[in-house]
Amino acid sequence: MDDPTVEDELTAAQAAVIEAPLWRQRAVMAARAAGWSKYKIAATLGVKEPTVTSIIKTAEKNAAKEKPDA
Repeated sequence: MDDPTVEDELTAAQAAVIEAPLWRQRAVMAARAAGWSKYKIAATLGVKEPTVTSIIKTAEKNAAKEKPDA
């Protein structure tokens, strides 16, 4: 039995799962720009510093892909 409400909820949940890593990357990069250390970010996120380092590297890679070639 099709239920449009359930379908909408599933679609919204999937969109959130896809967007979450990008949102976290933007938040981490904003924190770094604001002068936060990797350790403070890690403590705030409840993760270890290597996770924050990985997030930063991924965000930097994504930013480089988005820059037009000069």
